[in-house]
Amino acid sequence: MASVTYTAQSPIAGQIFTCPRCQREHAYPRVEQKPIRCECGWWYTNVGHHHLVEEFKPRIGGHTG
Repeated sequence: MASVTYTAQSPIAGQIFTCPRCQREHAYPRVEQKPIRCECGWWYTNVGHHHLVEEFKPRIGGHTG
């Protein structure tokens, strides 16, 4: 069954980014905007030229490494 993220935000317009870990869909992160945080704990930052940097930040439990 596909993941569903519940939000009060409007539907995604434009380019869609799908989290490779949980398959949730997000608006593609832009260079000039904040990183996107997926519900599975991964953050995605666009550092330019559509290059995404991934970082895991758990919501509970603190630093992992």
